[in-house]
Formats: sequence, structure tokens, C-alpha cells
Amino acid sequence: MTLQIIIDSNILLLVADGQFNLHAEIERLVPQKHRLIFLTSCIEELDLVAKKSRKLASRVNLAKEISSKLEIIDDENSSQKFVDDKILEYAIANQPCVVATNDKPLKMKVRKQQIPVIFVKTKSHLELLGSILV
Repeated sequence: MTLQIIIDSNILLLVADGQFNLHAEIERLVPQKHRLIFLTSCIEELDLVAKKSRKLASRVNLAKEISSKLEIIDDENSSQKFVDDKILEYAIANQPCVVATNDKPLKMKVRKQQIPVIFVKTKSHLELLGSILV
């Protein structure tokens, strides 16, 4: 069975900032077969960030370019309103999976559901919290 790793938009903004290599770090933490997933609502969230902050626009454009190399999942039919809740809903419904986020409230919600989380430990490294059972 292939593990799904759901990438939150804040992780891609950090990748766009040149802080770490997403694929190398994921491979280091998750050696088993996996797919990197990015929800359409996360793309919309990146668009909102770019509109609100011209300063972040170039990072957002790079993050969107990086996202185009991931598997895009349409979450338009989600029953949830907020992006974090859509990520959590998708994760619960599509086990086995891991959520990659640096958003502390989302990380807490995901861990409460006993879903593993990948987060930024240091500027150049990610860390896995929880056990992956595939």
C-alpha cells in the first residue's frame, strides 16, 4: 500500500525560501513507497498569500511551481470551510497518510487523530512525529 503525504502550503513556502530540499528530506524520513499530495485548497491559500503580501509573491510563485510537481487532489467537495480542516478531513479519510505542516494548531489536530506529522525541526531538516504503519 502506498503512503500518502499531504503537504501543507506553509511547508512549500519554506522550501521556496531555500531552507531545505523537500524530496530529499521526505525520502530520509519515509523510505517506503509514498505519494506527495497537495490539495487544491492549498493552491488557493497560496494565491491569497500572494494577494495580501507583495513581499511574499515571488516565494508564492516558486511554491506554486514546486506544487505543480506534486500530485494535486481536488478537494472542492470537502464539507470543511478552512484549509487546515480540509487537510485533516482528507487525512482521516485516506489512511495511511502523513501530514507535512509547520502549522502548530494543525499539527496538534492531526496528532490528536493519531496521524503522523512531518514538520520543520531545524532550518534545514524535517522531523517525523508519530509512527507510520503501512
